[in-house]
Amino acid sequence: MKQKLNNMLLLKKVVLSIDYKSYLFRWFLTTLLVIVNFSSSLSQVVSSADSLNNASSKNIQIKEIQVDGRYENKNITEGSNGLSISIKDIKQLPKFIGESDPYKALQYMGGVSQAGEANSGLYVRGGNNDQNLILFNGIQIFNPTHVMGMFSIFNPDLIGQLQFYKSGIPAEYGSKLSSVVDLKTTNVIPEKITLDGSIGFISTRIACTIPLSDKLSIYSSIRGSYIGIFILPILSEVGVSKSLTSNKFDFYDINGGFSSKIAKRTFLNGTFYTGNDIIQIRDYSKSNFSSTHSSWSNLAYGLQLNHVFNENWSMSHGINNSNFSLNAKFNWFNSDKSISNHFGIITYHSNFSFINDNHHLKFGVEISKNNIYPNKISSDSTMGITVNSNSNIIQSVLLSSYIRDELTINKWLFNIGIRTNYYCHLGPFTDYQSSEKKYYQTNQIIKSYPSIEPRIFARYLVNNSTSLKISISRHNQFLNQVPVFSLGLPADIQVPASYYVQPQSMWQYSTGIFKNLVDNTYEISLETYYKSFENQLEFKNGIESTFSNGNIEKSLLLGKGWAYGSELKVRKAIGQLSGWISYNLAWNYRKFAELNYGNPFFARNDRRHDLSIILMYKLNEKISFTSLFVYATGNRINLPVSWFIVDNVSVLEYDRYNSSIMEPYHRLDLSMNYKLNDWRGIKSELNFSIYNVYNHANPFQIYLGSSGDKDNVNMEVKKAYLLPIIPSISWIFHF
Repeated sequence: MKQKLNNMLLLKKVVLSIDYKSYLFRWFLTTLLVIVNFSSSLSQVVSSADSLNNASSKNIQIKEIQVDGRYENKNITEGSNGLSISIKDIKQLPKFIGESDPYKALQYMGGVSQAGEANSGLYVRGGNNDQNLILFNGIQIFNPTHVMGMFSIFNPDLIGQLQFYKSGIPAEYGSKLSSVVDLKTTNVIPEKITLDGSIGFISTRIACTIPLSDKLSIYSSIRGSYIGIFILPILSEVGVSKSLTSNKFDFYDINGGFSSKIAKRTFLNGTFYTGNDIIQIRDYSKSNFSSTHSSWSNLAYGLQLNHVFNENWSMSHGINNSNFSLNAKFNWFNSDKSISNHFGIITYHSNFSFINDNHHLKFGVEISKNNIYPNKISSDSTMGITVNSNSNIIQSVLLSSYIRDELTINKWLFNIGIRTNYYCHLGPFTDYQSSEKKYYQTNQIIKSYPSIEPRIFARYLVNNSTSLKISISRHNQFLNQVPVFSLGLPADIQVPASYYVQPQSMWQYSTGIFKNLVDNTYEISLETYYKSFENQLEFKNGIESTFSNGNIEKSLLLGKGWAYGSELKVRKAIGQLSGWISYNLAWNYRKFAELNYGNPFFARNDRRHDLSIILMYKLNEKISFTSLFVYATGNRINLPVSWFIVDNVSVLEYDRYNSSIMEPYHRLDLSMNYKLNDWRGIKSELNFSIYNVYNHANPFQIYLGSSGDKDNVNMEVKKAYLLPIIPSISWIFHF
């Protein structure tokens, strides 16, 4: 006890000795101190209670036994389960900036285009960032990353399982077009208090799980970054360009929840998440973007009830709420402007599952209520951009049902299902486009969109090491995201299906061959796909239209698109040296009657080549190395070729739509992990990482900057940069 008290006093002295400017670092260390104190005290209480209840029992401690196993030919034999990453696999993922991030790792797995600097999304097989269904314990998450994609919002210490689908998506998943990322916490009640986390130069995270009994446990975690107040100023002092080090970043996230066994075969789990980001870009300030900043936040919570009837039948019910808010402020043409949008969704779902030797039948229903404020805008413009305040809060209801069966017949495996949707746009709503400004009453059905989505997946085993897979599926999406690229900020507008806006839809066709070599040491896959998109959205006249039309439907164009490509992946799964190489070759087109003279043009996220190389080398039981290299051809952008002002109104002239292309994106990351000796039951390791090793300046955005006054405005194309070389040291611990 005396030694423990001395250790706590020493930790307190360390906290108090830190300079006040590093207040976030002090806060995290203080939080760690509180949790350690609390965990230690609670452990003693629990231990004392156990001693009283089990006075006659004798506890014998033995060394931990770890059993490692690998399901042979899993990639060959599995059905429509997509890519599955377990908690063991997550811990083996490359650690960059002190984290093995399962969500970020998806960007390097194949079929996902590199998002680029400050672009946090997954662009899956030609789809847009908003076309991915991100689920956290069944709760939909709308913006899943921090620091513009440098971190995901998912604390790796809490994640127990991840499923990723880019084709052959089963019928139980709906409302998005391109992919599904389904993450779950472990939901296991531990035998003792656990504390996991990481303290580093870039960020700090702490997660604690506390068993209150053998039937109930609670968990919580906090995480934050101090890259903007600690690392970037240091890099600036040692000579790294101020264009890369003068930006400001802040983020935090908080998780909480519980796992309980309320009956022999009945389990209840609760989840809570909240997080916030804010970013300010220095390069925009140099071009009269002095007030440019953007902030966004997520809030999500829900309950999940699971019951097992017998070895064949089970069911689950869930109710959850998810909200997202974004606020962007900037100075454009010497006037202050702002855009904000907010949307929330309340969902109830019920699922039933039946399993026997040859069948896995699932069916269920889902009901969601949506409230979306597409855009709230303001401006003090003196340049003729007049803000129109006519806007609506869009309310809607989506009713969905599905049934699917996965069955095995000899060497064939089929997953066949169908999903039905009935989407309703509800009042209150004012139709500002009608001549008489028509008004709809609360809960009045204004417009409905029924749809049916067939899903078919098949796998054929050629032999024990080779399989063929094919899938055909239909998908619909009712919440659309339209980027405002001319702002140079992540200020994307959320536009739901409504009276004037139809839902997006897509057909996807995919096929692939999967082969294992040398006793499953090497895994090779080659896949091809084709997608056809309907009801795609684009803004009509850029920022001017955005601000002059509060009724956002007036600013939108409706078109179609198609994408196709091939994906090659080679993976060395076992051995001292492991890793994979993933290469994508893809084309992505859009076609709008009002754009590019009605001719097809390349989509913004068209990237011809995309390469990821990840190598992991285990030197011994203590030391391992990881390297990551990514390369991708640049995004397409739409830049004006000339501009002029007529009657105080800015006029921009463009060539072919999206005819400009950004320079290629590439970077190299290196990481070394060193396992420390156990100390007083604490397992820990040191991670040394370098992000962007050769300090390549990847443009965050290419934008049109303005300077001068209203009588003499100058404009020029500029580049904004975000992240320089970033070294990091992190201490990762578990006890």
